[in-house]
Amino acid sequence: MKKLAVKYCGGCNAAIDRTELVGKLAVLLADDDSEWKLVTLRESDYEAVLLVNGCAVGCVRKQFQNECRPVILVAGESVQREPVAEAELPAKVAAILRSTVMKNIDASS
Repeated sequence: MKKLAVKYCGGCNAAIDRTELVGKLAVLLADDDSEWKLVTLRESDYEAVLLVNGCAVGCVRKQFQNECRPVILVAGESVQREPVAEAELPAKVAAILRSTVMKNIDASS
């Protein structure tokens, strides 16, 4: 099973419910028998990182500029800087995990 590490911003100006987003993503991944499970950054053997920023500033991304593993950036109502309605954020992140991130991981194996 592949691990997706989750990193939250401080929540100083959150325009989305960050906890709800990650909770719904966890349910989505469990429901579709995904190869992914959510973990904290303390588990160093993760394959990708989900940065959950509550607003469009996306301050947490600065800490991961040199990350060698795939990074998915949620910044307010956007994923990878593309606008996405809050209700659709979990599905968009799951779709990116299934397609883009899996291809990158498979190619590097």
